[in-house]
Amino acid sequence: MEIYVVRAGDTLSRIASSFDVPLSQLIQDNGLTDPYRLVVGQALVVRFPTLTYTVQPGDTLFSIARRSGLSLRQLWRNNPILQGNINVYSDQTLVLAYRQQGQRPLTVNGYAYPFIDKALLRATLPYLTWLTPFTYGITPEGGLVDLDDRELIALSRAQGAAPMMHLSTLTEEGGFSNDLAHLVLTDLEIQAKLIDAVEKQLKLRGYEGLDVDFEFVFPQDAIPYADFLKRLHDRLSPQGYLVTAALAPKISADQPGLLYEGHNYSAVGAAVDRVLLMTYEWGLLAHIFIPCFNLG
Repeated sequence: MEIYVVRAGDTLSRIASSFDVPLSQLIQDNGLTDPYRLVVGQALVVRFPTLTYTVQPGDTLFSIARRSGLSLRQLWRNNPILQGNINVYSDQTLVLAYRQQGQRPLTVNGYAYPFIDKALLRATLPYLTWLTPFTYGITPEGGLVDLDDRELIALSRAQGAAPMMHLSTLTEEGGFSNDLAHLVLTDLEIQAKLIDAVEKQLKLRGYEGLDVDFEFVFPQDAIPYADFLKRLHDRLSPQGYLVTAALAPKISADQPGLLYEGHNYSAVGAAVDRVLLMTYEWGLLAHIFIPCFNLG
């Protein structure tokens, strides 16, 4: 795979010809809806098929996968045009292998509301390691605010992504409650009830991990927050659950601001398996999902 940056005078057909790849492949891999309008500085992904298959009458995606020794998930990844669906048609060309296939694993997590467009979700799931339905809220008594997540969990499993439960202090008004976080983090009886409720829901819905997202935590609750995460990890990790935490993107340990002061990187990193850096707080529409080697 290569990244090509569009220059003045470029056309899509000329770029395809220079790399000796099909024009249709270049359009497909870059999701171009208006393929003949290019912008100087635009980045294009160029992939190089080394093995293709032309669909024959009577073929199904399942039979093609079985015959080629590939999983459905890999066929979907190789062929974005399928949009995560199983429908194929005669004379359609499918890519079975590319030059320079990825050598290192990439862990990708995606959040989704229950009302997400299901066609978009199906097209995205083959590229996700985890799907995280958003979000389970918390009651002041230590219970959970239920989430209509069953369909998302079923779709994620059908397309090979592991479902991850999301726990937050988000309220119905759409903001994160630092008062609710303070209550959970300082009242150990309520906290114990919440941990019990989380464990029960993980098992009930068949989740494989837990992502905790407490934002705007009071500065004085930074260490209690890490302690809470450790208690969750101590309960869930021996059962095989991955435990992660979403963190505000700090540039220094003492960065001022309510979004940052309640997240102690070192303490949180020691308490969980991985952290999710919410880099969209810097204006980037992305998450960085990293293991906790040393966040001090």
